[in-house]
Amino acid sequence: MTVRDHTPGLDRLAETLGAERRVVEYLLYKLVAAKLLLAADEHRFVPPALEEVERVLAALREAEAQRVDALAATAREWAVAVGDLSLAELVRHAPEPVASVLRAHEHAFRNLAEEIEKTAADNRRLATSALTHVQRALDALTGPTVGATYTASGHHHAALPRPTRLDSVL
Repeated sequence: MTVRDHTPGLDRLAETLGAERRVVEYLLYKLVAAKLLLAADEHRFVPPALEEVERVLAALREAEAQRVDALAATAREWAVAVGDLSLAELVRHAPEPVASVLRAHEHAFRNLAEEIEKTAADNRRLATSALTHVQRALDALTGPTVGATYTASGHHHAALPRPTRLDSVL
């Protein structure tokens, strides 16, 4: 493939990628906000923060659908298969100034993906730490759980808490 013509579909695709990029940036913002809440031990605000993340993910699915449509239009205009139009391919074969815009989107998406992966890993670590803290507090109140057992018929029995009186812990 050589440098292709500047087409309306290509302009639409560049605009659509810009809109999708803003949604991905907003997703990162919401994940960072959730991370800060977890780090500040403000667990009561974590569920609403995660609901916000879910709303942003729904917006991202919409943006992805619009990108697919814009990509299909560009593929038709260039008479190529949609599968041949990765962002890297578009950058290589789009005319200027659109190629520069697409290159900026490609770079931004790569950086955002790395940041989102790191933030999500941090959030998982903080949430796991919070759950461990809750489990320790429950253990202090009720005693540690007894290991899982199996019944005579071979069915798994969930771990049961050891009986402990709350007043003896206090």
